[in-house]
Amino acid sequence: MDNALLKKGSRRLVAMCFFIYCMSYIGRLNFSACMADIVADTQMAKTFAGTISTGYLACYGGGQLLNGLIGDKISPKYMIFTGLLCSGVANVMMGVAENHILLLVFWCMNGYFHSMLWSPLIRSFAEWLPKDRQRKAGVSIAPTIPAGTLLAYGISALFLKLSGWRTVFFVSGGILICASAVWFLGVTSLRTYIRQIVPFKKQTEQMPVAEEGSGGPAERGKNVSLPAVILKTGLLFSVIGILFNGILKDGVTQWVPTFIAESFGVDASAASAVAMLLPVINLSGPYLAAFLDRRVFKNEMAASAVMFFISVLSIAALFFFGGKNMIVSAVLIAVCTSSMLGANSMFLTFMPFHFSSIGKSSSVTGFLNACSYLSSAVSSVTIGYIAQTKGWDVTILSWLAVAALGLLVCLAGIRVWRLGREKYARC
Repeated sequence: MDNALLKKGSRRLVAMCFFIYCMSYIGRLNFSACMADIVADTQMAKTFAGTISTGYLACYGGGQLLNGLIGDKISPKYMIFTGLLCSGVANVMMGVAENHILLLVFWCMNGYFHSMLWSPLIRSFAEWLPKDRQRKAGVSIAPTIPAGTLLAYGISALFLKLSGWRTVFFVSGGILICASAVWFLGVTSLRTYIRQIVPFKKQTEQMPVAEEGSGGPAERGKNVSLPAVILKTGLLFSVIGILFNGILKDGVTQWVPTFIAESFGVDASAASAVAMLLPVINLSGPYLAAFLDRRVFKNEMAASAVMFFISVLSIAALFFFGGKNMIVSAVLIAVCTSSMLGANSMFLTFMPFHFSSIGKSSSVTGFLNACSYLSSAVSSVTIGYIAQTKGWDVTILSWLAVAALGLLVCLAGIRVWRLGREKYARC
């Protein structure tokens, strides 16, 4: 394969994946940014607002399992296009919805359509990138979360100030619809590269096919079930750890603008603007975790433990000092979510890479991602209930308990994961 075409095509593919996943956050965090205004404008109870967020996360998490399987059958080109287009339409419908139930229905639909993006994106990396570029692509895609969050809160803050929360959803929906067209046309323009990269990868990276009964990688991979992989490699600690990670990464993020607005008496637009500190600081999380894993521990579970420890410190500081200053509160929450984004990259990107030799990278990613977002779904409504009935001080203490439990789980899993990974994951 021509080296120039290989380099240019792989770069364009990674750039497009970065673009579309970054854009997707505009249509998934706008409800969080608008929540305070929606609650006030529609006389919605906080608990029901939390239920809407929970509905989104539940449909997203459940959809990860289903669309992970479907994504193996349908080209990423069509899968991602459909997800972005339908998510855009769901956002537009949020802008015209006239009652609480319709808001819940459309936001749940949005959650499902967003679940059509991640698994096909990972498949596009696996099938359309040379192996030596896949790990770099996995690292480069992590900043889409903070970058997309920054865009989402920035756009929401602007249009909340100019026109109101309904306009936020109209604009967000339009952006996603346009992004779907960019993806479709972009992948179409790469058809020459894709036609050549597939046979090129088969020639240069194909693993030897094991003979019947030889017990080689190909043969063993066919006989390994997902439950066996989870139980025998230490991934069980990842499953438990990502439950706590999901609460702090997504559940907390959903409530930041409301927390800022209620704790410091500012309007929703100002709260969303302050919340933009989160993605700026969050950019450091994945890179710090990757550095710790690659240069210090060479163990994803150990790197995740450090990330949870940082989260414990930041939440404790928030409880004791955050109430005195709005910016200090936002920064401390950002440190927490940044560290959790770093742990999340360990759980959902770097750990699954170890299972490519037995054909389980996609299924491991989908299962862990589903666990993460189902946890986020439960936490969103739970945080809303605790905040409404017990106040924000008790809510912050509950976050501290979650971070401490996550730290303990990761510490307990360090040795088990190291031994299991070496013995089994790269078999």
